[in-house]
Amino acid sequence: MRVPAVLQPYARTVTLPGSRVTLFCYDAGAQDAPGMLLVHGLGDEADSWRCIIPSLAERHRVVAPDLPGFGRSPFPPHGRLTPAYLASVLRELMAFLGMHRVTLVGSSLGAALAQVVALADSELVSRLILVDGGFLARTSLDAGLLFGLVPGVGERRYRRLAGDLDAAYASLGPYYANLKDMPKAEREFLRERVGERVASMSQMRAYFSFFRGFVRWLLFRGRFLIPRARALDIPTLYVWGAQDHIVPVEAAQATRLKHPGAGLAIIPGAGHLPHQETPQEFLRVIGEPRYVTLTDPSSRRLTW
Repeated sequence: MRVPAVLQPYARTVTLPGSRVTLFCYDAGAQDAPGMLLVHGLGDEADSWRCIIPSLAERHRVVAPDLPGFGRSPFPPHGRLTPAYLASVLRELMAFLGMHRVTLVGSSLGAALAQVVALADSELVSRLILVDGGFLARTSLDAGLLFGLVPGVGERRYRRLAGDLDAAYASLGPYYANLKDMPKAEREFLRERVGERVASMSQMRAYFSFFRGFVRWLLFRGRFLIPRARALDIPTLYVWGAQDHIVPVEAAQATRLKHPGAGLAIIPGAGHLPHQETPQEFLRVIGEPRYVTLTDPSSRRLTW
């Protein structure tokens, strides 16, 4: 899996001594700058943040890993990608790199994972930015995702895409407000990347391990953790694409009501991945708090 040219100066691989996990990651910006950890979502990798890492690195030390089993990170010796395990890997990565009190940014299921990290050790996190996800955001599982919960069935559907690059590329459509409107270079990159993902057995194993582990965890433990997440004394901002077809903006608005201490920025013209689709607006929203548009404009109590 090739590294985009703009990110090549930041690419590195680390092996964590405690868990023995090897991670590919980008490490950009001054070592002593305020830390920012970017956590990608299911079926993605650190390149999800490619459009914003160079800009963020002007003021932060930005670290964006490929989670274990995804992208260029091998599947870990542990063997199961539960939320608790992945959160422990991220905490160990921060300790290994000497990062403390970071801004933790998570996309989709990576947003829920960021919350798990914060719940495990709130002292590690100075701010939470949750992008089109988080376990306070309720969404329905479509038929494809439900099939993915059944061992063997999800894998067969996944492998079918490996033999049909057009179908694999088309499967990205729901994640964007309008995939056809993306710049040509971005569309070509995404087509190449999705082809690599569906051809990788490690990526398939990681995808279903993470997805099934997360659903099991949410069913059995989520109801106990949701009140704790609401009570976290960490400035939190939800960022949502107005045209998210995966977790609709109505879920973001409902989440805002459940989490009244948090802010919500809704970005027009963006889908499930606004940091890819509208990167300049995304940077403006997370970098300049005065621009944040709350669903309830009269609510300005957030200290963001």
